[in-house]
Amino acid sequence: MPESQEAKLKREQDRSVPADFDTIADTNAHSGEWYGLEVHDATFPDDATGVAVNGAGKNMSAYNGKVPNGHIFKARFTKITLTGGVATAYKG
Repeated sequence: MPESQEAKLKREQDRSVPADFDTIADTNAHSGEWYGLEVHDATFPDDATGVAVNGAGKNMSAYNGKVPNGHIFKARFTKITLTGGVATAYKG
């Protein structure tokens, strides 16, 4: 039996929704694999060791105080450290 249009649409929607997430609300280093980072008053350390994308360090401090709450950075984050605020890290 062929798949209905409704079933196809639901399958596409399910693929676009994250499978899980972690809430980061401290200044500890978190390691894992996340595909999006939604920030809420989040600030980043002024170095390239606090955040990593695909294992490579990234200095994201230039965004401190410049992106609105709810902004989502899209990348394959492998390490996340905040200096303040809260972030939701979305798993694939």
